[in-house]
Amino acid sequence: MITSYLRWLIIALLTIVLGIPTIMIAFISPKIANMTTIKIWGKLIIFICHVRLTIKGLENIKDEPTIVMFNHKSLFDIFCLCSLMRYDWRAMMKKQLIKIPIFGQVVIIMGHYFVARDGSFEDRREVVKIIKKIKNGKIVFIAPEGTRNPNAGLIDFKNGGFYIAIKTEINIVPMIIKGAGDIVEKNSMLIKPGPIDINILPKIDVKNYGTDKDSIEKLKNDIHEIFLRNM
Repeated sequence: MITSYLRWLIIALLTIVLGIPTIMIAFISPKIANMTTIKIWGKLIIFICHVRLTIKGLENIKDEPTIVMFNHKSLFDIFCLCSLMRYDWRAMMKKQLIKIPIFGQVVIIMGHYFVARDGSFEDRREVVKIIKKIKNGKIVFIAPEGTRNPNAGLIDFKNGGFYIAIKTEINIVPMIIKGAGDIVEKNSMLIKPGPIDINILPKIDVKNYGTDKDSIEKLKNDIHEIFLRNM
């Protein structure tokens, strides 16, 4: 347990040490920040925590408008995403994360998207902003479960990401993450070194679906089934 606390301390220090230059770089170019300090931050955390990261199918994420959907098991999902990406990207996050010192300032300046997940007018307005920015060429990561799921399997997917995909006609790339929930469990401080396997599947063409509610529901169910078959 002492080793875990030491690792969390190093993670906190890395967040401060790299967070400040990231803020400065992001004012000039969020893309450069993504490719430099943020990528280094993710890689260092993976190394310090002795995580053996295996990635398959990275070529399926191209430098073009894409919605990457991933199963969210722990904080280490985020560290992995930061370490592996070769292109500029953003993520849809819960609004509470902006309250975290340094990290919150970084994600705001980087231009990530925040939702309260309460169906409010502000949430709907944020979805409109996401739609506009994706059309302008952004890769966006979305956890369709809407929260961390510490249990085996999947919980029901939320509609938001699929609504965005249908409205923008932007394809979905499923990303299956295995092992992140074993590294650190939800509401636990214990870090257990081990493997994380990431399998990035070929894109799903959303143009094969209509734009009505039934089509959004079908897309959601089809993607859910793809995740279940590959987990």
